[in-house]
Amino acid sequence: MAQACPPLSADEAGRLTAAQVVQRVPACHPDVLAARRALDASAADVQVAGQRPNPQLTLGAASVGRDLGRSSLWNKPFDHQVRIDQLIERGRKPALRVAGAEAQREAVRADVAEVGRLALLATLGLYHDWVAATARRDGLEAAAKLVEESQQALDRRVRAGDAAPLDASRFRVDALRVQADRVQAEADLRRLRQPLALALGAPEQADRLAPAAMADGPDGEPPTPAPLAQRPAVVAARARLEAARRSRELALAQRTRDVAVGLQADRYPTTPTNNSGNGNTVSVFVSVPLFLRHAYEGDIARGEADVAAAEQALQRTQVEAADEAVRAQLAWQAASQRRRLVLDELLPAAERVAAGAELAYRRGASGVLEVLDARRNLRAAQQERVGAEAEAAKAWAALQALTVTAPPPVTATDPMTGAAPSPAPAR
Repeated sequence: MAQACPPLSADEAGRLTAAQVVQRVPACHPDVLAARRALDASAADVQVAGQRPNPQLTLGAASVGRDLGRSSLWNKPFDHQVRIDQLIERGRKPALRVAGAEAQREAVRADVAEVGRLALLATLGLYHDWVAATARRDGLEAAAKLVEESQQALDRRVRAGDAAPLDASRFRVDALRVQADRVQAEADLRRLRQPLALALGAPEQADRLAPAAMADGPDGEPPTPAPLAQRPAVVAARARLEAARRSRELALAQRTRDVAVGLQADRYPTTPTNNSGNGNTVSVFVSVPLFLRHAYEGDIARGEADVAAAEQALQRTQVEAADEAVRAQLAWQAASQRRRLVLDELLPAAERVAAGAELAYRRGASGVLEVLDARRNLRAAQQERVGAEAEAAKAWAALQALTVTAPPPVTATDPMTGAAPSPAPAR
């Protein structure tokens, strides 16, 4: 059975982690749920494809006169007819139909894995952007508090005549700049909360979402992408090519005429008022189509075109999958290098400069402009650190997504033997 989407408690919403995102997306993301419904439909298509034509029962009456007498219906003086017709499919049509439906089912099963992979990647990207926006907002709140404290201290110095009013104005301008950045950070948070909550299956908890403590970015050897042949998108494209080939074979098989066989029983009883009855008779009928107007040339041409299109789609998917792996590895290299540069050099240097400027300002060795410039540089470095951590986490998630493989195939029907279709996968 498919895992049901569990409710997101208030405690979980208030301390949301990346691990919770990974756990909830396969069970709660709307795109994944829709893909699973499509898989249910494709499993039903396999069952439909394996069903043979039903026989047809026909009841009729012929030579019905005006005087039917008072006898039972079975002995009325008219021709009673009971007929059964059965279509017999030839040319391996049932087996080819089942094989095509099973190939389509395998494509949809791979689609479920691909949709889940992309949904998780997109949701983790939203999560890391949201965590970064929260960290920016918190950093700006701390900066605003520091500016306010400095403003109050400088106002006291201005009133005492120890500082120029221009310096206080400069601090107020910097405070307004920080306030504007806080407003933008809060807007970014609101913009990210709702889609994140929807992806986690808890839109009603959007306003309560809050991340756990910001963790350091990933370290160590990056994940190794799965082989190209096992990637879900490639497996799905290959399965659709197989389905197209089976459809083409089915179109060709229509040139093998199906046979309809009919068995009819007639009863025309003899009665005192009807001496022309002939009793009970049995008739057998056989019918075949005559290919006088067409021989399914259009169906065959469509099958050829579908196979060519599926071959091109497979080639394009393989190229795109290989390119995605290369781009993900390059993105990780750039993000990890940027993160090391920020953590090891940029942020420590900005902190040293800011600490020195604050000390010099308190001792009267430098002016307001120097300390404000140092603070702005420190804020920029802190924001750069937040962005670098988020980009590194997203690049790592992209590499992790490349390790997802398609599920193993369900045993398929051999179209050459016409074996019964395999059961639908457990849901």
